[in-house]
Amino acid sequence: MLIPANLVWISRGRAGWNIVTTALTAAARNFGDKALRDHDGRYRDAEEFVDVVTKLWDSWEADAVVADAATGVFVDTDKVHAIDHQGRVFDVAGPLNIPRSPQGRPLLVQAGASEAGRSFGAKYGEVIFTSQLSLKSAQAYYADIKRRAAGFGRSPEEIAILPGIKTVLASTEAEARQRAHELAELVEPEIGHAMLSWQVDSIELPAMPLDEPFPDLTATLPLEVRSRYERLVVMAREHDMTTRQLLRRLATGTHREFIGTPEQLAADIEEWFRAYGADGFTIQPQELPDGLEVFVEHVVPILQRRGLFRQEYEGTTLRDAFGLAPVPSRHAGALVAE
Repeated sequence: MLIPANLVWISRGRAGWNIVTTALTAAARNFGDKALRDHDGRYRDAEEFVDVVTKLWDSWEADAVVADAATGVFVDTDKVHAIDHQGRVFDVAGPLNIPRSPQGRPLLVQAGASEAGRSFGAKYGEVIFTSQLSLKSAQAYYADIKRRAAGFGRSPEEIAILPGIKTVLASTEAEARQRAHELAELVEPEIGHAMLSWQVDSIELPAMPLDEPFPDLTATLPLEVRSRYERLVVMAREHDMTTRQLLRRLATGTHREFIGTPEQLAADIEEWFRAYGADGFTIQPQELPDGLEVFVEHVVPILQRRGLFRQEYEGTTLRDAFGLAPVPSRHAGALVAE
């Protein structure tokens, strides 16, 4: 975890760790595994991995660096601790060879839709990315994650749930829909096929007529890719999409699509937030940099007027931006307690 720790220092605390348990065999081979671990087994490994990493981040107490030129002491070694982790998968002595982060530790970010993924996120995640397509499903996911977090002894307020929104914005809804259509026409179905193959870990699927409804093959797929494919089926059914239309959508991402004016988007964001469907959003403009500029210049001011978006930053770290306090080292005050 030296690289993430270095990034935290380089960015002065404006960095987080997106904890990903891959569902791709090709990725497993890059880490020395000939085959992909089973779905729940990957999450069991991830739990121990997070435990090791947070122990390493905690191995330096906040005031371990003395940097006293007069005495020639750089580090108080009594405040740097070995972790001596011996687990089922990992055997790590520690300590980390870089001081503690300015924000205590990097923000822990997660995204999981399966049963194991949701429990993992509720236990460790401080920011959770999700791809809910409707307010109703977002509310159910939101309530489920917060309930699970409470079951792990956490405050639900410690977790920010951020659905993604793909945006196409214009001064009128008609103009936005025309632009969205123009962008969709630029997408080749082959790109969508490649994305679908990635979603199911290159499992061979039966032929799918392009101009017929997208087929539900969820039950025929291995457990580790079912949640991904099921989201595609839900998307296709909710929008009455053919396979061709879904493949075009896949080529630009599977998050919820919003097409309209800045005022309509601001109203949509407010509705989801006030109805407990989200704590915030990941905004994904379909044109860059223009789409991002439109959001910043036209949507953000509306949200600020409605009291939904900050007027200035509360602090300098990523944790500050999410309203989370720095995490103290598990060794802080240990000698006093003894």
